Amino acid sequence: MRMNKAKLAMAISAALTICGSAAVQAENVIEKIMITASKKQQSIQTSNVAVTAFSGDMLRELNLTDSTDIASQTPGLNIGTPVGEGNNPSISLRGVGLNDFNDNNEGPIAVYRDEVYQSAMPGLTFQLFDLERVEVLRGPQGTLYGRNATGGLVHFISKKPTDELEGFASVTFAEYNQIKTEAAISGGLTDAIQARLSLATNNHDGYVTNRMGKDANEADNQAYRLQVNVDLADNVTALVNVHGAKSDTIAPQYQHQATDDGSGTAGVSDFYGYKDTDGDVWAGEYDREGLLKIDSKGASIHLDYDGGDYTLTSITAVEEVEKIHQEDTDVGPFDGITPQFASENKQFSQEFRVAFSTGKMDWMFGAYYFENEVTGALDLALNFPGPLVDAITGAPEGSFGPDMVNFVDYDVDYIQESESSAIFGQVEIPLNEQFNLTVGLRYTTEERTMVYQNKATGNPDAVVNSCIIPEGDVCDFGFGSDFPGTDNYLNFTSSNSELGSLGKIDDDNISGRISLDYTPTADLLVFANVATGFKSGGFNGGFLDFTDGVTVEDVPFKPEELLSYEIGFKSTLADGDVRFNATAFYYDYKNYQALTFSGLSQFIDNSDATINGADLELIWLPGENWDINLGASIINSDVKEITVLGEKFNNNEMVLAPRYSLNGLVRYQATEELSVQVDFNHQDEQFFDITNSEVSNESAYTIFNARIGYDINENLSVSAFVKNLTNEEYRVYSFDFTGAAGYNQNFYAAPRWIGVTVNYTFE
Repeated sequence: MRMNKAKLAMAISAALTICGSAAVQAENVIEKIMITASKKQQSIQTSNVAVTAFSGDMLRELNLTDSTDIASQTPGLNIGTPVGEGNNPSISLRGVGLNDFNDNNEGPIAVYRDEVYQSAMPGLTFQLFDLERVEVLRGPQGTLYGRNATGGLVHFISKKPTDELEGFASVTFAEYNQIKTEAAISGGLTDAIQARLSLATNNHDGYVTNRMGKDANEADNQAYRLQVNVDLADNVTALVNVHGAKSDTIAPQYQHQATDDGSGTAGVSDFYGYKDTDGDVWAGEYDREGLLKIDSKGASIHLDYDGGDYTLTSITAVEEVEKIHQEDTDVGPFDGITPQFASENKQFSQEFRVAFSTGKMDWMFGAYYFENEVTGALDLALNFPGPLVDAITGAPEGSFGPDMVNFVDYDVDYIQESESSAIFGQVEIPLNEQFNLTVGLRYTTEERTMVYQNKATGNPDAVVNSCIIPEGDVCDFGFGSDFPGTDNYLNFTSSNSELGSLGKIDDDNISGRISLDYTPTADLLVFANVATGFKSGGFNGGFLDFTDGVTVEDVPFKPEELLSYEIGFKSTLADGDVRFNATAFYYDYKNYQALTFSGLSQFIDNSDATINGADLELIWLPGENWDINLGASIINSDVKEITVLGEKFNNNEMVLAPRYSLNGLVRYQATEELSVQVDFNHQDEQFFDITNSEVSNESAYTIFNARIGYDINENLSVSAFVKNLTNEEYRVYSFDFTGAAGYNQNFYAAPRWIGVTVNYTFE
């Protein structure tokens, strides 16, 4: 049921001719955001790192709800949803990313929350609440951060406890009966203890209509964060952070696109004889509601010691994420392909840093330890219509009748353990008053082991041939092997003598960074960076059905390395009314980890690749009441060679890497109390599959959002907003199951969404 919105829509339509930004309106100057990208407080304009930052006020004005929303206003950042919204996101920055949805993998774009690396993919979609800022760093990271990252990192930084009492509460009422709340209270408990409690909820009905059951793509989220800062001595502080979140919903649903009826005829139906013909991208027929349940919790202790000439920092953290996801993979009214993905991800990390100065040189050294255990349990029932089973097994036509036949069931269990240690450091050397040299170095050693078993049990009549790995070497469940049997296993461990070292990975790497920056004037910084990034190898941990000649040697994949070249500038012009920053880059990739799909299994394969492009950001105050933000990204990617289902693909584009994208926000402060704004995001065509297939190609699209804000008094404000103003129908991801079952899964972003937010602050 939608809220009554006629008057609200009329009010918001006025915002189409006026637009907004992120400047401090009382003085109409560009907001100066202090960042810690280089592990010290500095302005964006004095940092030789290509970084985009959002203050907490900017996040609220842009109405960004969860961690994936920041991509809409960050040049070069794209976030897809391979297994539906609220689940494992696929984060791509300047084309560097990984669209694998296995819970045992980590992406090449690191995500940090309050200086703690987040390894669990299911835990990377979370609510944004009570944040001080978000920083997006482009390019390889590792000489200043605990966990190494190939292509960059995203850091979410919470507001900290305060001495004085302050807080706020906000509530949003919107489409689909949405009620979203956010609140925080902070203050001193004693002269030496300060605390801050932050809470958030988000609930709304499903916006995807299910003509066979309950509507899908709903929200039922809760999150909390408690921070307690203790002044142990005049020069020693301890910040304790305890946090958690829960999400428990009907599983998000895809849209069905028929691509092959089993005879090679495109678009008529899928293998089940089904085709979605209603023309509504937010409706379907789903026989399985399924569920998506993600629980996360964690705690950290951040210790700082100020020794006068030096500072010592210790960060100790634990994180745990549990997930269960039941999906209607066949996206139709049949009990066709029904998987369940369950995992538990536990991590421990310890980081030590020391920072000091000698003469004019600033030094920082650190050591990092990380251990992670992922336990996975995956189940899949694969059912096909009788005539198709006849064709697959070679049985006489009509042997299995017209009904659905259980073809094979997969039961996967695995435990993956990772352990990583690193030492890193960086020094900034002023060569003279205008030139500065930065040199950083990192040594990483990483060990990963996996114990994996896949038991496939087939219908004795339907699966007439099979094999056992490693005895059979190649397993083809009913698709061509002559080895008899119905129970089939893939079983490997780090001590399995027959498989050698396939169950164990041991990588080490030396990476680094050299940067030269030049400040000819106080308003211009020119910089050049050369850096290397590294991500260790890993294991393919999905169903691994081993069709089409895939062997056990394909289970592990190699580490990837990235050599990055950057040149850019940061400038402030027109007496402070214009800020223009730009960076050009070239990436040389060795063993790029690319996701491929074979049968019902996803595999990561390695290929060399290159990427080049540029990022541009402009903030402009054209008048007393106007301010404008604009951003642009150019990406040219080239994956040299990748093999999928035995077919080689050359010179393809990377996934989630549009050749160009644009974003912007224009704001008008009509009166001291009233503001109106419009923001937009334009994406050029892009691919959701490394094969660059036609069904994985998404055409260019543009999204508009609008907001009207009114300050009733210094404590109370109200705003009205609309997201996806033109009700644009666009995909944020797709998966091609043409070869396995004759259809394509399409995941569409949410439709137009209108709402009102009331916010109260106190201090």
